[in-house]
Parts: sequence; structure tokens; C-alpha cells
Amino acid sequence: MKRLFSLSLLLLSLLGSAGGVWAQGYWRDLPPEDRRQLRQQMREHWQQEREIRREEGAPRWRDVPPEDRRRLRDEMREQRVWQEREQRGWGEQRERRGDGRGWRRD
Repeated sequence: MKRLFSLSLLLLSLLGSAGGVWAQGYWRDLPPEDRRQLRQQMREHWQQEREIRREEGAPRWRDVPPEDRRRLRDEMREQRVWQEREQRGWGEQRERRGDGRGWRRD
């Protein structure tokens, strides 16, 4: 069972890397005019997505009043600090307990 699993995992990884190589080669094989056209289509697509988001009423950062921007920035900064502390605490507890097997965080 383990052998079958490892062989299938190896096969999948080989197929994935072959697909990546093929995709890179595809872009290089395109003539410059086709590449320009694809880039232009991508730009148009991204612009349409931005317009759709704008139409949906999502507030843009510069449209938010300065006080609210400052408050949001502070909240995000505080959340990031707590996440970093949590991650550090998680690593410290795991180191103290060994490799962490059999331990569940509640």
C-alpha cells in the first residue's frame, strides 16, 4: 500500500514538473506579436475586473476618510502582531513537547 502510494505520488510530481516545462516552452515559442496580443488581452481582462469591483461598490482606499484609514491600519497591524505571537508560541510549545505528534491545539 505504501509503495503504491509513493509510486503514484512520484508519477504525479513528474507529470506536474513536465507540465510546467511545457508551459514555459509554450510562451517562448510564440512569436512576439502573439505575445503582445496575449499581454494586451490580459491587461483588458484585469481592467474589466477592476471596473466590476468598482461598480459593486467596494470602497477604494483613497475614498476612505483618513481617521478610518488610520484605525483600519492599526487594527491590521495589531492583528498581524497577534498572529506572529501565536505562531511563535505554537513553535515554542511544539519544541518543548517534542515533535508535536499526538498534541492537539484547542
